[in-house]
Amino acid sequence: MSEKSETRNWLNIFSFGLLMGAADAVPGVSGGTIALIIGIYQKLISSISIGLDFIKDKFPSESKPQFFSAFNFLFPLGCGMLCSYYIVTKILIGPEDSPGLLRQDTTGPYIFAFFFGLVLFSIKEPWNLVSTPDFKHYLLAVMGALMVFIYTSFTLEESSGDSKVMLIVGGVLALTAMLLPGVSGALVLLTLGQYHSIASSFHGGDLEPLMYLILGGIIGLFTFVPFMQHMISEYRDNTMAILTGLMGGSLITLWPWKKDYDIEGLSPNLGISQILDDFVLVSIITTFIFFVGGIAASYGLKQLEVKNES
Repeated sequence: MSEKSETRNWLNIFSFGLLMGAADAVPGVSGGTIALIIGIYQKLISSISIGLDFIKDKFPSESKPQFFSAFNFLFPLGCGMLCSYYIVTKILIGPEDSPGLLRQDTTGPYIFAFFFGLVLFSIKEPWNLVSTPDFKHYLLAVMGALMVFIYTSFTLEESSGDSKVMLIVGGVLALTAMLLPGVSGALVLLTLGQYHSIASSFHGGDLEPLMYLILGGIIGLFTFVPFMQHMISEYRDNTMAILTGLMGGSLITLWPWKKDYDIEGLSPNLGISQILDDFVLVSIITTFIFFVGGIAASYGLKQLEVKNES
């Protein structure tokens, strides 16, 4: 590969990371969802697995070409994710004295509506990877959706989110969720009461909570990725059916109209009658416009996948 082609390839991968990092900042959307939509999910899992095996096998020389190939994919992807996550969380979450767009009643519905449309229109992507769908795959998809529904029904008290043990647990679960389409790391931290505090620490330079979270993430990396790699290799159709269900279930958390937006945990969704009572017509129409924008973004990401494959 020429230097010019390699630079262009790194920029493309970096742009994928930007998209994934932005998604990870929103509860209910994960970087894994975006990776699945743009067609790099299996490469992502495979590359991480190669890197982990290289470390566990104590850096064997015969595996160096594979490792450097994986590194050339993961490094620009990770840089893009970190840059995007930093910027997007600053815009969407913001400091305690100045809540971001996602934490305001006037703008929160629009952000959620955008990602609701994006995920809704993209649910078909993992399902298209099921070679011959049958009753078993439909059942697995329903089970995946129920898993998200059951998980989001339980929100831990905010006070439990401050302990070091819970930060490590949060890191394990959040890293796992970031790699799972439909269950985001932000959603995990939200249900653990850690989302706002971790985002504030990330921007405020308080490294102690982040270090415990990263420790948990490393544990999750060494346990979840090999399992996921095995599932994709040996049970691809079943895995994609479950991932379809997880993406469908995430729509519960992405419902635009909520009781409250500036809280630590998950806020209850509003029904149709409550929406009509609490929101003016202009706000409801604008929310639908953002929903359509999310659908358009999903289509754009699909075209990006086609371009990437070509």
